[in-house]
Amino acid sequence: MIRLFIAPFFIIFSTIFIIFMIQFFWSQIDELIGKDIDILIIIKFIFYFGISIIPLVTPISLLLTSIITFGNFSENQELTAIKSSGISLFRMMKPILAITCILSIGLYFFSDLAIPKAKMKAKKLGYQISLTHPSFKLKEGIFVNLLPDCFIKIDKKSRNNKQLHNIFIFFYDKNSLVNTILSQKGFFIPNENRSELIQFKLMNGILYSENPNETKEQSSYQIIQFDTLIQNFKIPSYDYEGIKNLDDYDSYDTQNLIQKINFLKKEKKNSEHQKKNIYKLVKLQLELQKKFTFSVTCIIMFLTGAPLGAIIRKGGIGYPTIVALSIFIIYYILLTITQNKVEKAEISPWIGAWIPNFIFFPVSIWMTYKTAMDDFYIQ
Repeated sequence: MIRLFIAPFFIIFSTIFIIFMIQFFWSQIDELIGKDIDILIIIKFIFYFGISIIPLVTPISLLLTSIITFGNFSENQELTAIKSSGISLFRMMKPILAITCILSIGLYFFSDLAIPKAKMKAKKLGYQISLTHPSFKLKEGIFVNLLPDCFIKIDKKSRNNKQLHNIFIFFYDKNSLVNTILSQKGFFIPNENRSELIQFKLMNGILYSENPNETKEQSSYQIIQFDTLIQNFKIPSYDYEGIKNLDDYDSYDTQNLIQKINFLKKEKKNSEHQKKNIYKLVKLQLELQKKFTFSVTCIIMFLTGAPLGAIIRKGGIGYPTIVALSIFIIYYILLTITQNKVEKAEISPWIGAWIPNFIFFPVSIWMTYKTAMDDFYIQ
């Protein structure tokens, strides 16, 4: 029985995994292709994304495989023959259920150890690309926080992302003085030697610089009109170590999440930024619960798919795929809705993370029991 389940599972898992990868590549093709990004970097991005989607692919693969496997048994009347010999449906499910439990435990450790590292490396890679090719990060008509103390807005950029038009730059210098630059056009000088500076060549513009000799009560600006200006911006923490302190909630393992949650709980009482800390706390608590939810979802999806396959009595790919996708879409919609409510602080993080499982688990147990008792099975 295990052999009949494992082979289709790996085939279905691989197929769904490839579909997700193609969808990701297609959605990012404009950002990755034709912009002088090394092919090795593109492959790394795709690889890190592939690691991160495994917890999502595994439950739907288990659901579809269980529907197809038990649907084939039921369609070919093999299930009837087995039940006639005194072997119950649940007894048939037990070996695969044991494998599913082992897989779920393995998925938790994989999510806790491998995925945070993959996401951190992907963000590090993206950060380095944004510094080597900073124009990729800019969006037309939107202020972009390119560096911690630098905001840039452009009206238009050329297809190759090199020429920028109608540029507005707002930044603080090393003395925390406000500077504003308006320029008709410009471009970033390629950072090929991986220096600690981003260089921006600007043409036909005006620089408004706060006067360092004035007090806050009597501040004034120096106005400099230029034909060409090379503006340098210092890159903080090029080795990405500084980025680890940002809100990378999905880049922490369980131990780090618990430590940060405890720290914020202690800090919350004496914090001046209480709302911001509450938001961080909620996000961390939600991420901690998600470490466990998909592992449990794997078991629930198997307990849902196996009796459902026996009920619908359809093997093959077509009909079971429609049923499996419908079930998983319902699950994912519930998960998305509840997580949005958690982020708005409308419900508790652990409730929001577990509501879909709370709904599906009793339904799966009920279906398994009823099918085992022949209440659903049609001779």
